[in-house]
Amino acid sequence: MRIAVAAALVAASTLGGGCPESLDWSAAREFAPGMRSLHLTLDEPRLMENYMVRVDLRTPGLRVTGTGRAANWGEVMADVTNRVMLIDTVRRTTRSFLDDHRAHGTNMVLAVNTSPWGPWEPPFTHRHARLPHLAVLNGEVVSHATKRGPMLVIFTNNVAVVTNALDDADLPSVAVAYPGFSIIMRGGETTAKRGRGPKLAPRTAFGLSADGRYLYILVVDGRQMGYSLGADMFDLAELLKAAGAADAINMDGGGSSTLVRWDGEKGEAVTDNRHDPGRRFYRNVAASIGFYFANAACAGPRNTPKSEATTEF
Repeated sequence: MRIAVAAALVAASTLGGGCPESLDWSAAREFAPGMRSLHLTLDEPRLMENYMVRVDLRTPGLRVTGTGRAANWGEVMADVTNRVMLIDTVRRTTRSFLDDHRAHGTNMVLAVNTSPWGPWEPPFTHRHARLPHLAVLNGEVVSHATKRGPMLVIFTNNVAVVTNALDDADLPSVAVAYPGFSIIMRGGETTAKRGRGPKLAPRTAFGLSADGRYLYILVVDGRQMGYSLGADMFDLAELLKAAGAADAINMDGGGSSTLVRWDGEKGEAVTDNRHDPGRRFYRNVAASIGFYFANAACAGPRNTPKSEATTEF
């Protein structure tokens, strides 16, 4: 496997070959305190463009937030006619989620999409979303779902877990909890099988180190011939294992997959991954999570959003 270090904003790029056994995070650029990014280009088992961020959850001043309840939470969606569906969140792009938080004084430096949602039916333009499992923001339940499924949970003390269950007694201490599709790695062991499960697609996944210190964020581009064909569950697990994760969860993918960072040099947000311009471009998603600093000096100057901000974060 040939190795090269890119002089781009996303610091390191692995060119050629398959997924390495481990990634060298010391070669990655630190774009914010405790946050490093890597860009991996692989050609085995297929063309794959992979974007990773490692977040040190023990970084002083680091905080996490996410998408909360819509202003009309609990009302019936007016644009769903074939069944009754209650409103959980307002769909919006992950980029606008970060921009609007910064416009309102939150020094957000990183944002990524999280959960799948409904309704998923033509014309796919519903303003609101309903989440499939329990979701929590700052101790408040965001989802009307009664079931509890696989989720990423980060508590107010920045302790994080990938779990299938969350006790009611723990809800007040939860900063964010958002559901995903499936847990794909436990204790360093990949639970997904090569070539089985969902077809190749753009993907978003999270991993946690065994000691819980590092959160690994992975976004894979897909459905772009000659550029990046996408990943399956086995690919995600192997990439996150190489990054240093012991546990991992597959989140929402496809056109939802979006990784946005604040570029202090440019004074604006940048989206690392690339969607095919011929498809829907940077989809409005049901929920995103974002990382920010309590100390304003950590994040640099605020930007001015290109569109009017909304209070429905």
